[in-house]
Amino acid sequence: TVLLNRDNIMQILDTMNRDFIFICSLEAKYRNTFLQGQMLVKKLCACWLIFTVSIILMYIFSTTAVLLYQSLFATQHENMVRPLIFPFWLPADDPYRTPNYEVFFFLQCVEGLAVPQTFSVYIYVLFHILLHHYYLMNMMIFDIEVIFHGLDENVVSLSCSDPRVVEVQIILSNRMRRIVSWHNLVLRSVDTVSSVYGALLVYQVTITSLVTCLVAYQIAESLDHGKLHIIFASVFIATCVQLWIPCYLGTLIKNKAFAVGEAMWNSGWHTTPLSRLLRSDIIIFIKRC
Repeated sequence: TVLLNRDNIMQILDTMNRDFIFICSLEAKYRNTFLQGQMLVKKLCACWLIFTVSIILMYIFSTTAVLLYQSLFATQHENMVRPLIFPFWLPADDPYRTPNYEVFFFLQCVEGLAVPQTFSVYIYVLFHILLHHYYLMNMMIFDIEVIFHGLDENVVSLSCSDPRVVEVQIILSNRMRRIVSWHNLVLRSVDTVSSVYGALLVYQVTITSLVTCLVAYQIAESLDHGKLHIIFASVFIATCVQLWIPCYLGTLIKNKAFAVGEAMWNSGWHTTPLSRLLRSDIIIFIKRC
């Protein structure tokens, strides 16, 4: 689904780039909040990538170090078995004999590099897209808070054709248009992310339970022997975190969407007669939130 919907993802990224350029041209309140959010996104993505890559390298280097020791220093009397990255068992054969060992070691190296990197990039994309739109909804809240500011409330009592009424109506319509445009953009982007990564998320939830049980069993086995397997413990943490992140980001987006509707409800529309000029727009917006 990711490859088939690659154009949709690229379109979202292009839209995000335009959002970045536009918000950087706004006043300091918008610009500083948005840029702080972008810096947080970059830090979170960097921490996640460093964490996952370090686990992969620990697995490969620890196995390679044992192999080097066996090749250079071990004696025949030590009776050491060549290690695999992940424990392996065959019903009617020895996975540690040649050529089984070489084949399985190569396949496990490929798996250890490909699978974690796939999930690492997947989580990175979710961080980048969803948190971008999370902070975009902060921009919407800023706009909602000042939607009626700086306008003359007395124009409501004038005729609809009065130039002052028309001017205020245009200003209110432009402010509301920007809020609605951002809101529609967030809805479309979240729908696109759901259509692209929805199947992957289902697969992720299904596989994570199996991986978590296997890794937890390995940790329990090592604890029974009075040891703590640091690498397996790191994998267990990474397995839980990679499932928790999409769930948490989805909850953040949902709560922020409710906050946008709450901000519109508390925008002061009930205390100013100017709300008559936007009554239908406000009702529709709150219902959509």
